[in-house]
Amino acid sequence: MSAANQIFSEAQRELLSAVLNRIIPGQGDRPGAGDLGVASFVERVAAGAPGPTRLFNEGLNAINVAASKDHSGGFLAMPEEAKDDTLREIEAANPLFFDQLVQQTYDGYYTDTRVFDVIGYNVPKPPVGGARPKLLDESLLEKQRQRAPFWRRV
Repeated sequence: MSAANQIFSEAQRELLSAVLNRIIPGQGDRPGAGDLGVASFVERVAAGAPGPTRLFNEGLNAINVAASKDHSGGFLAMPEEAKDDTLREIEAANPLFFDQLVQQTYDGYYTDTRVFDVIGYNVPKPPVGGARPKLLDESLLEKQRQRAPFWRRV
């Protein structure tokens, strides 16, 4: 990641990785989102514009404050159930941040080719030069064609 895309401190990155591991925890041979390095993906997204940068910095700060209130060692030292309780609290208090956090976590995790391998997803091969795509079975559209338009012609 280039220095221009680094908007989090090292402590924030560590916190974010721990949070990501609670959103998508590791299971069997499937790594948790934080262990996979999705924090870098989230940071690149957050660095894309001032709004997301502020949203994620404020959200991570809120997690840190909430965790410190309940546990002297902060979020990283909390038991797993307490981490989940803290994240539920943040979700209720700051739904916009939490929605974006979850969205970017899933986007970063499920677009990583290492996850493709673990879940058995095979990326479709690009078509060979000159290949023609399969044509749509137009009989599937017949019912729709029989219906009256749902728009008004002007």
